Amino acid sequence: MYLALKGNEKEEEEIIRIGDIEIIPSRYEVWAKGRQVVLTLKEYELLKFLATHPGRVFTREFLLSEIWGYDYYGGTRTVDVHVGRVRSKLDVENPVIRTVRGVGYMLEEV
Repeated sequence: MYLALKGNEKEEEEIIRIGDIEIIPSRYEVWAKGRQVVLTLKEYELLKFLATHPGRVFTREFLLSEIWGYDYYGGTRTVDVHVGRVRSKLDVENPVIRTVRGVGYMLEEV
């Protein structure tokens, strides 16, 4: 993660970079290979959470409580579905979100 200046702005803007992916939290934007990726709020929150903890494995249950909240009554398959959608929308050669079989997910450090 690093801070970058955008254009003539005097203010620094946080940009999270993972390989070809850029996340701009102040604008809720995600870019992959130079094109903007449209994500739902939960997809964005999931990607941003994983991107701010690269290399760390999180269980589906933990991600569910972190992203959806403790009062969410859905099952952990919700996480699987959202991860699949994020992977599909990012459309990068190597999936940056890796499945750790029997455990959960992690974002690869690039």
